[in-house]
Amino acid sequence: LGMDGKILRWEVKLSRYQDPELTLLQGFAIIGSSIPRDHPAAPSSRTGDIGGTAISFSHEDDTVFVVGTESGLVLKCTTLSSELPLDKGVKIQFRSPVTLVYSAHNGPVYDVDFSPAHRNLFLTASTDGTIRLYSTLQPKPFQVLEPVSGYIFGVQWSPVRPLVFAATTALGSLLIYDLKKSRVGPVLQIPANQTKSPVYSVAFNPKSDTLVTGDSKGTVKVWKLSQGLSLCK
Repeated sequence: LGMDGKILRWEVKLSRYQDPELTLLQGFAIIGSSIPRDHPAAPSSRTGDIGGTAISFSHEDDTVFVVGTESGLVLKCTTLSSELPLDKGVKIQFRSPVTLVYSAHNGPVYDVDFSPAHRNLFLTASTDGTIRLYSTLQPKPFQVLEPVSGYIFGVQWSPVRPLVFAATTALGSLLIYDLKKSRVGPVLQIPANQTKSPVYSVAFNPKSDTLVTGDSKGTVKVWKLSQGLSLCK
């Protein structure tokens, strides 16, 4: 996924005795004509590239993925695109993968994440200061969270608790949500560093009760979760 609007799908072949081998399988391109003209966030240029900033594949269907963009658009896409090739490449034919355009954020989308527990549910995080919960089946988010004044950079679902997810902010905070306990605000808001440096990424460890954050200073921290946030339910 690149800021030039291109998405490349690769196959990785691993060998015990040789270096990994990459093979390019498919190419996709997101341009202005991928967005319906009547969409409120449709770009004025029908041929201009739409830069991608985040991508996540469905855990249930590996042909379905969601892309967040620099312009705030959120796009449902498929690897089974039957669109005519776009004139965007030389070695492979680039096609438009877009099948549905969701209500857009008011700023770049820096992270998207499909739920590992709910087939159609995914999260987005944006510089407009919101975290949104979407269903792949409807264009509008069914919940919008505004935890802080400032950018939201990272978001990820818990691999073991279906209603728990974490988010990170430009103000240096780690936010933990448990939608079973509160559908409005985080159940935990932790300063991830003492300088309020932006925290760009967050990831749960699927094999333990920890998660990690990474900030703009190059610091990676490991956090231990309580049993209430880490045990399977």
